[in-house]
Formats: sequence, C-alpha cells, structure tokens
Amino acid sequence: MSEKFYTTTAIPYVNAAPHIGHALEFIQTDVLARYQRLRGKDVALVTGADENSLKNVQAAEKRGISVEELCSENAAIFRKMADEIGLSYTSFQHTSDKEKHWPGVQKLWELCNKNGDVYKKTYRGLYCVGCEAFYEEGELVEGLCPEHQKAPELIEEENYFFKLSNYQEKLEKLIESDELKVIPETRKNEVLSFIRGGLKDFSISRSVERAHGWGVPVPGDENQIEYVWFDALGTYITGIGYGIDDAEFEKYWPADVHVIGKGILRFHAIYWPAMLLSAGLPLPKTIFVHGYITVDGKKMSKSLGNIVDPFKLIGEFGVDPVRYCLLSEVPTFEDGDFSERVLIEKNNNELIANIGNLVNRTMVFIKNNFEGKVPFGELNVEDEKFLAEQKEVIGKVENAMDAMKIKDGLQHVMEFGKNANRYFQDNKPWELVKSDKVRGGVVLYVLANQIKDLGILCEPYLPGTSAGIFKQLGIEAKKWDDLGTLSLESEHVLGEPAILFSKIEKKEKPVEKPVEKKEEVSFVDLDLEVGEIISVEKHPDAERLYVEKVKLGDGERQVVSGLVEHISAKELMGKKVIIVKNLAPAKLRGVESEGMLLVAEEGETIEVLEPEAEVGTKVLAQWIKSKPKEQITFKEFSKVKFRVRDWKVSAEGRQLIAGKKLIKTRKLSDGKVC
Repeated sequence: MSEKFYTTTAIPYVNAAPHIGHALEFIQTDVLARYQRLRGKDVALVTGADENSLKNVQAAEKRGISVEELCSENAAIFRKMADEIGLSYTSFQHTSDKEKHWPGVQKLWELCNKNGDVYKKTYRGLYCVGCEAFYEEGELVEGLCPEHQKAPELIEEENYFFKLSNYQEKLEKLIESDELKVIPETRKNEVLSFIRGGLKDFSISRSVERAHGWGVPVPGDENQIEYVWFDALGTYITGIGYGIDDAEFEKYWPADVHVIGKGILRFHAIYWPAMLLSAGLPLPKTIFVHGYITVDGKKMSKSLGNIVDPFKLIGEFGVDPVRYCLLSEVPTFEDGDFSERVLIEKNNNELIANIGNLVNRTMVFIKNNFEGKVPFGELNVEDEKFLAEQKEVIGKVENAMDAMKIKDGLQHVMEFGKNANRYFQDNKPWELVKSDKVRGGVVLYVLANQIKDLGILCEPYLPGTSAGIFKQLGIEAKKWDDLGTLSLESEHVLGEPAILFSKIEKKEKPVEKPVEKKEEVSFVDLDLEVGEIISVEKHPDAERLYVEKVKLGDGERQVVSGLVEHISAKELMGKKVIIVKNLAPAKLRGVESEGMLLVAEEGETIEVLEPEAEVGTKVLAQWIKSKPKEQITFKEFSKVKFRVRDWKVSAEGRQLIAGKKLIKTRKLSDGKVC
C-alpha cells in the first residue's frame, strides 16, 4: 500500500468570480500534489466552494436572485477555473451539499458540544461580513477592518460560542514545537504572538433570521445556523468522507498541508486545530501560508479596474506560461507583483530558451540525422561528469520541494534546462553529425535522456509542457525515481517534433489623449517631524486608545493612538516619536487627533519608532527632496510604502533619516510601518 499525501486549497467564497489570487493558490497546491504523486504517493486534493456565508446571501439579494442560484452559478465558475488552471483535485466539495457535507460538520459540532466546549449567550460585537468574523475595537485600523478596509457592522444577537480559551496553552505548545507546523516562520511567530495575547471564545452560529435560513442547521436548535468558519473549515474533513465514509476519512486524514492566504491564518492555525482537539480528531501537519498578489505594483480593486481575470489570461497566453509566471515571479510565502509584461518576457526569454529550444533542437537533430531513433550512447568521462552534476541539480529540486519552497524548486528546474542547453552548445552536435557521427549520436543520446528528465521535473509546475515532452519522446510519463537514469534506450522510435512555446508578440497599446489624473501621494508629500510625548491619558470612551500630548517644533499637538495593549503609559512618557503632521484631523470616538504616531509592526508585535534627534527635526528619506502637502487623508498616507528591513526603516525604498542618523528599530528586524 502506497504512502498517502493529503492537501487542500482554502475553500473560497463564491459571492463573486475568481481572480488571479485564487489561481495562484490553486497552482501552488497543485504543485505540491503533483510532486507527491511523482514520488509515488496516493494523493488526495480537496477544494470546493464556501456557499453558506452571509456575503453570499447579500450578493444574491443585490442581484435579485436566490442564494442557491448565485452559489450554483459561481461555484461552477470556480470549478471551471480549477480545471483550466490544471488543479488536479480529487474532490470539489460544496458546503451546501446536504448529503456529502452537512452530516460531517454537524457531527463535528456534536463532538465539540459533547466535550463541553459549546455554549450559548447573547453577544454584541463588531462584525465584518467580508471576513465573516467579529473584531475587537483595537484590531480595527481607523475604525475599519484591516483586511477589507470597511467599517464593520454592530451586531447583537444570541449565538453559540466555542470555548477557544480552553486551548490556549495546548495550541501554543503545538505550534511552538512544530507539531503543528506553520510556514513560513514569520507566520508562525504571528500566530504565537496572537495566542500569547490571550485567546477569547468565538461565535460559531448565526440566527436563522440573519442568515436568511441559508446554511447548515445547528444540531438540536432550529433557530440557529452554523457559523461560516465552523462550517467551511469542516470541508477539509467532509471532502474525504467524514460523516459518511469512515474508511475514506481514515485513509487520508490528517491533512499533510493546508494551503491558505495570510488573511485567514488565524482561523486555520488557531480556530481549526482547537475545534479538532475538542472533537478528538488528529491535527493537520502543516499550514502553508502564501501572500497576496499586486498588479503592476498596486493592490487589486474594482475601483482601480485592475482585477486580473485568470480565464482571460489563460485564453490569451496559455495555461503553462501563466503558471510559470506566477510560480517564478511571486515569492512562495510573501506578497508579489504580477504584470502581463513580465509574463511575456518570461515566456519569450526563459521558457522558450531553457525548455522549448532544447527540446525542439534535440528532437529535430535526431529526426534528421538518426531517422527519428534514439542513437547509441557510449559515454566518455565528460559526459559522466555532466550527468553527475545534473543529478546534483535534481537533488536541489527535491530538497526545495520537500521543504515546500516552490519557487526555489522551479528555479533549479530551469537551472537543469540551462545546463542541458550548455551541454548542447559545448558539444556542437550540428558539427559532430558531419565530422564524427558516432560521437554526435552519443551527445544526442545524452540530450534525449535529459529531455526525458526535464519532462519529469516539469510535471509539478508545467503539466502541459511535461505531457508535450513525453508525447514527443513517444513514451509514457515517468515517475520521480526515473530521474538521473538513462532509461530512454537506443533505437527507441521518437514521436514527431513539436513547438512547446511560441513567442508572444507584445501588443502596442493605442495612443490615447492625455487625461488629467489625480496626483497620487508619495513620500515627498508627507510632513514627518520628531516630537516628544509630554502627557499620556486613557481615552475616555475607548479602553484600547491613548490620548497623547506631543511637543513639536512649533508647539503641542494632541494625538490618539491604539497602543494600550502594546505599551504602558509610563513607557510612552518622554519618548521621542515620529508624527505625521499634515494628516487631516479626525475624531476617534469623539476625541480629535491632530496627526499620527508612527510604529513598526510584524504580526502582533508593535514597536514605536524612536528617532535619535531633537524635537522639531524633520524626518526625510535619503536622496528625496521633501515638498509636503498642506493636508493629506489617512487613505492617501496608507499608499506610501514604508518598510522595516534589517532593523532600518525605509519609505519607497529609501532609508529614513532624522538629522544625520538613520531611523532604526530596536525589537523588529523586519516588518511594516503604520
């Protein structure tokens, strides 16, 4: 019986059509699954559609159709995208499926309830429909959800709650010890910081009235619907038979890897394992957390009109160039940028050069000079040395993929292709077939087997390319253990040569008449100044906010900040800080704030920036001349890219200075500034 491997994508909401961010996650998950299949494992990959969320109800109302119609329509689009992008899923699970999904999540509820971790109470809180989650006031940014930049709704109703607080110590130990592994390390630290801040019980149901009767009924209570996270997370077990097929479930569970975006980390690394612990079920082994995609340097949004449609991309450029661009350009675990320009360049300069030309030249040479049969090979010392070096590259691919470093693995695949191309050029088979045909045959024998190995290496990343290579070679696709062997034997009859990648011509955009554009705010528009905190008081109507008086070069200002949970009033007193002076005044819970105090942030860790300069000193960026605007909004300020890297604070890639000294952090080596 072969070893199993079970992986999942996140289960996307189907209130709208998929975008390129969904495609990236599907592709990353697919790479992991295909790699493990090549290694001979029995692989299950579950994806699906989260149909029981409140945002689906609202989206259906907006369009004037039933929720069932909306979910059916959009789930079909997600499934089509999964098919077109090449996701090799074994189950596409619908959370509205009463036969395959509901029994399992209701069973999960009952087990948690039996363990004493479910209770009912009336709750009043701030609810973000986009996140399907309640937020504490201190978690909001200027009163907005940090993920969706929208003000949450104030909700009051009777719900069921899960005793998450019971699992604080256990979860911390599991994650700290890597028994439940969270990758990358920065996300692990983020989760641990959140846990150590104190876990609070969370709502796991909604009223039938608020949910419009849509969703999984709470067992034993006809007036309540299971809360979306309790329901949707259960897809990871119902997708392999939990509640209806015990043998299938026991065969694949626990999951080896859950692939998710960073915005839903808390729910997967804290809520989900706590629910499983309560139900007495094994925990997943790894939570793989990827970042977000920007487009041409900007966050995707409907207002900017830059949401990228994966169907359009695949239709225009082909699926493997799209997969290659996303996997090679976007860091595996961090945010990354996408542009069609880069996709075209990578297709034309990397895929064609390192794979397409190698395969085509080798196939054509063998067809024209050896009647389309793999020639005889008697290797010399240099050939053996070259093949040994290529085995080392294969080892690099394997090491990267075992660590789930997908981008690194792909880079080594391309290294393998470059090396094979260099072998081709160094040995000059176009000359050898005329002057020394026997030696020319040896070189092409080696190259034919290199192409075979490239077909295997490409399978996880570029499955269509891999299939095309094996079709030209005229053999069945080989598994991972065939790598580095000369299994493509002499006299084997090859298939017909074919072009794997065609050059993409850049489209010239029509010349448009210049239009007046609203000037975007950059660092030069900011007025940053060193100040000193001379008084600190708690906000009269918000327990998580301070009201500080700050001494600046031209007088005093009042600033409101959400630092109560991160630093004591005593520690703040007398600190040198950086104030955004030209930020438009705003009332925060009834108290006016005349600026903003800058802090560094990584996960749940906050550090106040403390410049080593006199009060009134302007904070500048190296080699940028400052021309502050009279006033900017918080939204405009948030578009300026600040960063902490290697303890140094920068803006738009330039290091910040106050006087003659760089602005540096003391606790955080990396993070963002807000």
